[in-house]
Amino acid sequence: MRAMHTPYRFFRAGLAIGLLALLQGCALTWIRHAAPQDASTPEYTVVAGRMNYIVDGELMAPYGSAPRWGPPNLIALRMEDGNPFVFPQVDEVTGAFRLKVPPGAYVVTQIGPPIQPDRHTTWPRLVLCVPATQGEALHVGHLQLLGTRYRETYTLSTGTERVSQGVRYRFAVVDEGGDGRRSLFRELPDLPIGQRLQERWQQDKAGLIRQICG
Repeated sequence: MRAMHTPYRFFRAGLAIGLLALLQGCALTWIRHAAPQDASTPEYTVVAGRMNYIVDGELMAPYGSAPRWGPPNLIALRMEDGNPFVFPQVDEVTGAFRLKVPPGAYVVTQIGPPIQPDRHTTWPRLVLCVPATQGEALHVGHLQLLGTRYRETYTLSTGTERVSQGVRYRFAVVDEGGDGRRSLFRELPDLPIGQRLQERWQQDKAGLIRQICG
C-alpha cells in the first residue's frame, strides 16, 4: 500500500509529471471518449471498463462537486514512444468509461488530481496492454482504487512532532467483460518506476513492452 507525508506526496507528483517530459519531451495527449456506436479501428482501440474509489469499504460514487469526491482519471505513458496520455474522468454515476485509445503498452504514472492528496497516488505499478483490434471493443476490467484512511504522528530530526494523514491505496481489478475480448489492467510489483523506469525505457524499450504485453 502507498502512503506518504503530504509534502512528499507533492514531490512525488512533481517527479511523475517531470518524467513525462524526460521520456520523450512531448505534451500531454488527451484520450477521447468513444460513443456507444463507435467501433475499434487500426488507429484506435475502443476500450471499455470502470474505475472507482472505494475508501474504507465505501464506494465513493456517485461523484460530483464537494462534499462529494470528484471522479478519478489517470495519466499513463505509452512505452512504444514514451508519450504521456491523459485518460479522462469516468462517469460520475457508475465510474464507467468508453474511450478511443491508441494501441500500445501503457504504464500508469498517476491517478487522481495532485491538488487533492487523498484522491491522488503516483507510480501504482499498474499497466495496461491495448492491442490493435478491428470492430469490437476491448474490456479492461473494473479498476478498484481501494483506500484506507490513516492518521499518524511522526517526529522531525529537530524533535518536532507532526501529524500525517491521508489515504493509502491498493488496487484490485474485477473482470466485468462478459464474453467480449479483454485485456485487463494489471499490477506488476517488480515494474521499475520513476527514474529507473526512464533508464529501463532507454536501455531496453522492447523488453519493457514485452513485460507489459507479453
